[in-house]
Amino acid sequence: MNVIISKEAVDLQESDLLITTLFRDERPLRDSIGWIDWRLNGMLSRFLIENKLTGEWKERTLIPSQGRVSPKLILLFGLGKAKEYSYLSVREIIPFMVETLKNLRASNLCLSLPYGNEYNVDCGKLAEVLLEGIRDGMDQYPSDRKWIESLTLFFGEGEERFSEILLGVQTAKSILSDRLQIRILTPSERLPKESLTRNI
Repeated sequence: MNVIISKEAVDLQESDLLITTLFRDERPLRDSIGWIDWRLNGMLSRFLIENKLTGEWKERTLIPSQGRVSPKLILLFGLGKAKEYSYLSVREIIPFMVETLKNLRASNLCLSLPYGNEYNVDCGKLAEVLLEGIRDGMDQYPSDRKWIESLTLFFGEGEERFSEILLGVQTAKSILSDRLQIRILTPSERLPKESLTRNI
């Protein structure tokens, strides 16, 4: 598995699919999802007003980015109530995410979930939990082991979170060393663009 840690924001990641989330009870949209909504000219806010999007637990919505962000597609997962969000709820939703990604045969992904003091979720620990949960998908879907091992994951929350995410990914790499090979790439070690071009 390749993990690319970027100093750029999520909308600039050269992935095929951007995975982000929203809460049922947090309006207006904030952080990454708010930024993506702004880049999409408020399309997500309109979906909320029209009840095409709710943020309910395990809700999933796949939309084209229409060239407004680098990833071609955006996959939104509902997280339910903001006050119930924690590392445990992230671990609970990861198998559902993995199943969805497996069905899409997606392999070049950017992940952005909520973090910060208001959620009591640290950005670095969140990256660690995500990687551990994805690795657990290899046990849940043993026939898809090669698919999981060949994933390319992007984490990009801006330069101020770079070191935090790097530490979380390095921790996950250490914990998972005997179960999953993780190759960490930083801005000076990016993969050639042609190796990132995959269909989903």
